[in-house]
Amino acid sequence: MMKKLTLFSLVSAVLFSGIFITHLPQAAAEEFPSKDIRWIVGGKPGGGVDLYARTVGRYMEKYMPEGVHVIVENRPGAGHIIANNMVYNAEPDGYTLGIPFMPGLYLMQILRNQKYDMKKINWVGTIHRDAQCISISSNSNFKTLDDLKQAEVVRVGIVGPAGEAAVLLSCKTLGIKAKYIAGHKNSKEACLAAIRGDVDIVGFSYNATRKFVSKKQLIPVVLFGSEKRDSRIPDVPTLAELGHPEMNKILSFWRLISATPGIPKNRLTYLRDVVWKALHDEELLAWSKKVGRPVDPRTGEETEEIMGMLMTKIAEYKEFFREFIK
Repeated sequence: MMKKLTLFSLVSAVLFSGIFITHLPQAAAEEFPSKDIRWIVGGKPGGGVDLYARTVGRYMEKYMPEGVHVIVENRPGAGHIIANNMVYNAEPDGYTLGIPFMPGLYLMQILRNQKYDMKKINWVGTIHRDAQCISISSNSNFKTLDDLKQAEVVRVGIVGPAGEAAVLLSCKTLGIKAKYIAGHKNSKEACLAAIRGDVDIVGFSYNATRKFVSKKQLIPVVLFGSEKRDSRIPDVPTLAELGHPEMNKILSFWRLISATPGIPKNRLTYLRDVVWKALHDEELLAWSKKVGRPVDPRTGEETEEIMGMLMTKIAEYKEFFREFIK
């Protein structure tokens, strides 16, 4: 009896050890994150999206294991499509993040064949919802919003129709008969074109135009993508005040964080939690206030819901956009 018990104990020990050894590497493989996370940015170093990604990434590191870093990679070009493709087609392991250009990327998806599907993107969170202004050049013959609405044609300086989808829709909503002049490399170049008198108006975030506004080279006349006025330009009414609150979800520029489709749910949850903590970090909020880069966080779940609504609304205007995007 003693020999049988000893033999049984021995076999059990060996089997248990085998099971433990078999599962040990798998358990180790589940540790996340165990290496650096890539954050692929579709803008150049020093730009707005680049600055947000580098700053948020730095504070994410405070809430991840020691030695794990967030490495920003700049892949500008094609209206952020190159960067978005890299995120979309990356290994679905949670080690690749993006900061997608919305709603432009979805607009390009429904008008042209793309190698991505924004409806399959995993949304990690929202950094900020950037309201935009229609601003009149001080060299334009137009001085007020009523002037723009009554004009036979208004020259609008844009970088590209996909980038300024909100501008196109705001002009349509307000009844402005716009002639869009595209091809500017960035918002600064478009603003300079307005200051020279080459175009009448531009539509970018206040942060992109504030230097020119402070010098009275650009005059903001309407704010869109916001439920309330901007305290920095308190005399400028919102599109909602002018009778169009239903357009608020579309007429914004979103600073979003995305992840590759198909990553494990537990890893997505982890990333959402880390981003949420970073966006509420006291030092990051102090930076936000100091440099004038607003932070207005939304959870991954909220972002997913809002982006779903946004894409549905954009799809309704597909034929309108087709006129401008060939």
